[in-house]
Formats: sequence, structure tokens, C-alpha cells
Amino acid sequence: MKRNRNIGAILLIAAGLLLMAAALYKLIPALLAYKRADDTYEALREAYVTGQPETSSDEPAEEGEELPAWYEALRVDFETLREANPDVIGWIYFDNIEQINYPILYSGDDETYLHTDLYGNASKSGCIFMEGNNVPDFNDCHTILYGHNMKNGSMFGTLKQYKLQETVDKSPYFWIITPDDAYKYKIFSIYTANVDGDTYTLIKGPGTETVDYGNAMKAKSNIDMGDYEFKQTDKMVTLSTCTGDSSTRFVVQGVRVDPE
Repeated sequence: MKRNRNIGAILLIAAGLLLMAAALYKLIPALLAYKRADDTYEALREAYVTGQPETSSDEPAEEGEELPAWYEALRVDFETLREANPDVIGWIYFDNIEQINYPILYSGDDETYLHTDLYGNASKSGCIFMEGNNVPDFNDCHTILYGHNMKNGSMFGTLKQYKLQETVDKSPYFWIITPDDAYKYKIFSIYTANVDGDTYTLIKGPGTETVDYGNAMKAKSNIDMGDYEFKQTDKMVTLSTCTGDSSTRFVVQGVRVDPE
């Protein structure tokens, strides 16, 4: 009887080890994929981005040079970056979420960069990319940017920090840098949206629908973002990421404001 119990224990341990091995077999490729994606974008930042906000203000202007109001924002070498991929249209970063610091791509569709990195390699992380029906100059009254909610916090994986009031209190702003300008956006709404809801309504030109849309989206917010009076000419951006439920997305919406 004792011998049988020993055999049973050994079999249980062996079964446990096999289960652990199977789990590791599935986990290790995923971890390696995360690492490759992180390394790719870290290399991009090192190669093409200068003037991080915490250091750029220490760099004096050359004599006689007048610096733009947004000088303390990132400065991106778009000319060289576009040699690597001409689909790059901008760069997004948050002052208070270090991980959201990525190029923005535009292909004219919503599939190309879903699981492809900037260099055209297969990647679960994909890229931050613009809705294909937008125009890629950020001059639509409503522009949508998509990014994966990665488990390691990359891409838009840390966007969910804005579910907390303390994150908003720290800084309710994000920046989008383009080859021509740097745009500052004030967050006005944070909530979980239905994938087929009015959140994803595109607005091309200025008009009363811009004001109506802004007010309707602000009313959805789960966080009190204070007062804002929308204008017909406002430029809004929706940052959209998955929630784990195929019918919903977590969104953070901002409106362009004076950078000064």
C-alpha cells in the first residue's frame, strides 16, 4: 500500500511538472515577443527623439533664434524616421505616463498596423495608428487613434491609469507632435465605450455637430474633468484600446488647446 502511495505521489508530481512545462512553452514565446517589441520602440526613441520635456528646457536657443511655444515638447527627427517608414505621421506622448511615447502611423485602413511594427515585421503589439477614414494631418474635428492594451503595459496598455482620479490630477494633458507642429490636448472624457456606439463618429469639418459631439462625449465620462465649452472649430482626438470584452473599448478623449 505504501509503495502504491509513493507511485501515486510521483505521478502527481510528474503531472504537475508537465503542466508547468506546457505553461512555460506557451508563455516564453509571448514574453520574447513583448521583449522584441519593447526593444524596437526603445531603439526608435533613442534614434529619432530628442528634447525630452525634463531636459529640453535646459537647452538654450541659439543667438537670435526665437523658440516656438511648444519647444519643451519632444523633438522628433521625422525626416530620418520617414526613411524607415513613410507612413509615420506623428508622435504621441504623455507627460505623466512614461510608457506612452510612440510614433503614430497611418495606412488608410485599420488592419495594416494592427499586428505589424513600424519596420513591417509581424508583431502582436502592432503600432499606434490612425483610423483609416481620417485625414492624416490631425485637422479633422474628430480623429481616432488605436493601440493595443498590452499586458506588459506597452502601447496603450497603461492608458487605463486614467481610470484613477489621481492620474488625471497629476496631468490631464497629452501631446501629439507632427512634422509641422506640436499639439497639446486636454482630456475631457474617460469611459468605456461600445464598439458600435457614437464614440466612433467621425467629424471632418467645423460645425455645430462638433459642439454636439463634444458635449455628448463629455457627458459619458466616469471622471469629472471640469468645465469646457466646446467650439465648432475644435479638434478632438479619441485614444481607443481594447478591454478584454470584444464589444467594448476603453477610451480617453482630448481636445486641442493652446500649448502655452
